[in-house]
Amino acid sequence: MGTSKTTLVVAICLVAVVCSTVLNDDMSNDANPTAAYLRPDNTADEDQNNEERGVNLNPLSGLTKLTANINSVVDTARLQIWLQLRTSADDVFRKMKLNSVKGNLLTDPKFLGWVKYVDDLNQKKPEAERISAAAVLTFHYMDDQLSTMLNAAMKNHKTKDLALTLQAQRLEDWRRRNTHPVDVLDLLSLEKNSILVNPVLTSWFKYLDEFNIRHPRQHVTRASALSDGLGDSRFAKVLEEGLKVDKTKAISKEMERELFAEWGTKKFTPDFIFGVVGLKNVIGYATGPILSDPVFKFWVRYMNEFNVKNPTKRATIFGTLTKNYGDEALVDMLVEAKKVVNTRTAAKSLESQLLLKWLHQKLHPGEVVRWMNADKSNEMLGTYTRLFSARYPKTTSQ
Repeated sequence: MGTSKTTLVVAICLVAVVCSTVLNDDMSNDANPTAAYLRPDNTADEDQNNEERGVNLNPLSGLTKLTANINSVVDTARLQIWLQLRTSADDVFRKMKLNSVKGNLLTDPKFLGWVKYVDDLNQKKPEAERISAAAVLTFHYMDDQLSTMLNAAMKNHKTKDLALTLQAQRLEDWRRRNTHPVDVLDLLSLEKNSILVNPVLTSWFKYLDEFNIRHPRQHVTRASALSDGLGDSRFAKVLEEGLKVDKTKAISKEMERELFAEWGTKKFTPDFIFGVVGLKNVIGYATGPILSDPVFKFWVRYMNEFNVKNPTKRATIFGTLTKNYGDEALVDMLVEAKKVVNTRTAAKSLESQLLLKWLHQKLHPGEVVRWMNADKSNEMLGTYTRLFSARYPKTTSQ
């Protein structure tokens, strides 16, 4: 009974002290009132002896275990007083020293209390004066740091729901300011490679749809906004990878269909899109295994769709490659592609077309040898030499 009475007295004293402190607006001292009761380290031997005898001579031995509960009572009391005083959410955030919390802020019990405080405070205010918890956090951390914090919190099952709630508040704040969807996507800082499975993407889609309703002259499709936000090349790669996963296959097909339709409406040629998605070689040097690049596969599908709708303007893989790459780069590309099972057949077909092009240009083997640095086996040069000799037998060797 002695221990219980002592604990109760301490708890009551703590609440009384806190209430007095809040009313006097002096939050500078957050020292733990129970610290004076903590035993010094030099009592360890004495405690061990007592435990061996089965005797507990310390009437406050259970106090440490109750500290968390006492602190919770204290925090609740402080929040209630601040609520009566209509203390701003930002001031309470500072008074609770939440801006100095390390690690995942959303797991801190004080933070959960503060979020509820913001909701309770807003209920007492006219709608025009309400400020979301996310808005206060943005003031303290700025958008980029807050996005990093919330994106990390969404990976923790204990904080995912709260993180999504705060993200929803941010979207609502941006809606009031009519922030463009592409800018919002940038502010959210969602991980690009996994964006198709990010739960925030659905909320962003809704945000974009509502933006289009409010601003029909600024209408933007989901696919084009994602392409602008992620970058055309990255978006193409994300969609290509998304087609390989059951969970993202449907949305990947939908986004690709939407994007291709928009490009088709704008009469974008395959050659133009080849550069848009980052496949164009502006330098002209060797390129490596481009035929196995996911973006290249994405581009081929657009080319095929374009050809069906524009039969008089048909494009070919070989024709586009020769427009954008030098002969040496093409040789390098084909040599690398023949090493990969999945691209070997396509590489051999393109090689045949390249050799025929040289034949039509009547290029002597001595001229093309300068492009054969990547062909260490001399297989391609040997094949061309035989073809050239058969086509032009009277040509003097150089």
